Amino acid sequence: MQDMLLILNFDDRYASAAAIKLRGEGIYCRILPGDALPGEILALSPLGIVLAGGVVGKVPMSLDGRLLHAGIPILALGNTAASVAMLLNGKSLPPQERETVDTVRFEPSPLTEELSESERMLHTVYPLELTEEIAPIAYIGEEIIGFRHDALSIYGLGFQIESNDPDGFGILLRFAREVCGCTSWWNESAFISASRSDIAAAVGEGTAICAMTGGLDSGVSATLAHRALGDRLRCFFVDTGLLRENEAEDFLTYYREKENLHITRTNAQERFLEALQGKTSQEEKRAAIDGCLRQVLHEAVAGVDYTAIIRGITCSEVMRFGYGQTLLPSEGKTVIAPLRELFKEEVRYVGEKLGMPPEITAAQPFPGSGLALRIHGEATPERLNTLRKADDMFCEAIVAAGLHKKLWKYYAKLYRDDADQGGIISLRAVGRVDVQSGGAATIPARLPYDLLERYVQSVRERCPEIRKVVYDVTPGGGSLDAMWLD
Repeated sequence: MQDMLLILNFDDRYASAAAIKLRGEGIYCRILPGDALPGEILALSPLGIVLAGGVVGKVPMSLDGRLLHAGIPILALGNTAASVAMLLNGKSLPPQERETVDTVRFEPSPLTEELSESERMLHTVYPLELTEEIAPIAYIGEEIIGFRHDALSIYGLGFQIESNDPDGFGILLRFAREVCGCTSWWNESAFISASRSDIAAAVGEGTAICAMTGGLDSGVSATLAHRALGDRLRCFFVDTGLLRENEAEDFLTYYREKENLHITRTNAQERFLEALQGKTSQEEKRAAIDGCLRQVLHEAVAGVDYTAIIRGITCSEVMRFGYGQTLLPSEGKTVIAPLRELFKEEVRYVGEKLGMPPEITAAQPFPGSGLALRIHGEATPERLNTLRKADDMFCEAIVAAGLHKKLWKYYAKLYRDDADQGGIISLRAVGRVDVQSGGAATIPARLPYDLLERYVQSVRERCPEIRKVVYDVTPGGGSLDAMWLD
């Protein structure tokens, strides 16, 4: 890899946003935990470091102070500005909760250039007291919220770069380009070339295997590996019986015929149904599916000679759950995760650059647990069949109306009615937006009434066991969303 920035993660949302914005401008960056040790950071030889803090909550205290004297430019954003100020012998005064739009005034500096002020939504202000070696560069009224060190290339700003924020994004880019000297070399082609080289070097003369789920992440990972290894890659797909209508067949047709992947298909539908029998809670079903999938894959690769495993894990998963265990036996094997630094939209762009069609790259996210968690109660063969048909009809209606490109997810769920006869279909169609205080929320779509009316008529004709259809317009962020949007 060529020149790069490091982003130390003290807040998932802002670390992710900074990485995506920078890479969108061709500046390569990687994300490490906020408590990463100086030795680990220095070994990567970054040209600069961005501390991605939050906009609410306590000031993080896990930053290793030795990093400030390593000779690497640092930009501390959000509440990490207060952390750095304290490590430089300044003081962080009691935080002030605002939740208001305020005018931030700037003093001239390499970061602000001719920017004199900016209107910003401030949730919490962390006022600072600085030493003589630290000069203020940003104010709210008379309160200091930004600084630069006179001798060290260290900067702090007590706010974050938000969506649609040209002033903030300009500051971030000036830090990367003018202060750190980063060049705009990174793009999807560069990533693909580097990934193929890395995979080839890691596998050497050996062979690799990959578990494919039917989703984009494992598909792009396998395609990258295949272009690096050719026939020395073997892929394994478990047909759980929990996928959407025709999904398994469409998946195999594309990757076998278009990408020429060697894929072994294991039909384990009966085993998954048996594992799910009697399971009614989401946690029970999730655990049953995970355990069954792991067991089936272990059996499928038994006797296969391989030296490496290709994993389809993305940066979002690593940040939320860590690397965890692989589904495949990994003891003594090299584990390669080509997409570990990318987010979902970046994976889509890589897929497009690889020549994958929109029906593959633009497919809506789908949980690995399949339809089972979108059924309230036990996932029986009959109920899975009903939901599969109802979901397929809803997806067809959304696509026919041209709404699929505007929505993040659209799907059906299945509930029992009070009389325990037939079922209730609950439809969900949502967009996804960032929340100013951090995280994301789902916004219910205002679907045309005639679309819903036609759907109800069609689905009840095709699935007479469905007694009622409802459209869920609950705003996102609650436990039900966490359950169904998994």
